[in-house]
Amino acid sequence: MGSLPFQTVAIFGPGLLGGSIAMAVRQNMPDCELRLWARREQPLEFARRQGVTEHTYTDAIAAAKGAELIILATPIGAFEELSRYILSSIAPTAVVTDIGSVKAYVHRTTGAMLTERRRLFIGSHPMAGTEKSGIENASAALLQGATVALTNPHGVAEEYVERLAAFWQALGSSTYVMEPVNHDRTVARISHAPHILAALCARGAVSGGIPMADLQRLAASGFRDTTRVCEGGAGMWADILWENDVAIRAAMHDCVADLHYLIDLLENQDREGVRRWLEAAGDARITVRQKES
Repeated sequence: MGSLPFQTVAIFGPGLLGGSIAMAVRQNMPDCELRLWARREQPLEFARRQGVTEHTYTDAIAAAKGAELIILATPIGAFEELSRYILSSIAPTAVVTDIGSVKAYVHRTTGAMLTERRRLFIGSHPMAGTEKSGIENASAALLQGATVALTNPHGVAEEYVERLAAFWQALGSSTYVMEPVNHDRTVARISHAPHILAALCARGAVSGGIPMADLQRLAASGFRDTTRVCEGGAGMWADILWENDVAIRAAMHDCVADLHYLIDLLENQDREGVRRWLEAAGDARITVRQKES
């Protein structure tokens, strides 16, 4: 194996995040054999043109054959079908991981299927991304400083977990091992709910009967920064909301209750209560953003 965690890495789905991982592998592991698979030739042509890798495939079985690490970077709903299709090419000692933002669903479906067939599946979720999509917007810098959550409910041997952690760390990320349900509850609060609230702000801006010319003229950095993420792909986010619906509904119920509380404060002319509400929000943001030393 040498100094590389994996000699051959195959990424299935070189979009924004899959493409960014590929670029980070090329930058940080130049001796690794990097493979990219896509259904369409266009992203593969872009990868070749940018010098990411010459090992590009539209044949998924060929892309998987002999790979030591297989990264599923397609939409989550395609993971299981794709994994079944390439199963015969997945070596028993190869690690299969994914980069989906929902973990319990993935382990219930793809992970369970692979485990039953004696393949090694460990979940990954790089906390990185932008509102843009496609490999043309990818960047190796996206992984720099990111946290990657690792989930291993199927009990894959620790040596493989350590190799996968070493892979992400080699790309400039840190790793954090979690239980899938705890992961999903956490990201519902710090990723999925904020996306929904950004969408709500954008929808609210155009639903109040205010002339569009006025909205466009006055919308400044506050509106842009708050609503930026809701420009992300609606199809992908609809899948995320569907696959993590229990945790997201719980988060949204809490948000609605807190919003009603704020409305009551305003209706009761409780200015000091509003100030305390806003102060608590600022304190919460500071606390959440404080990483453990």
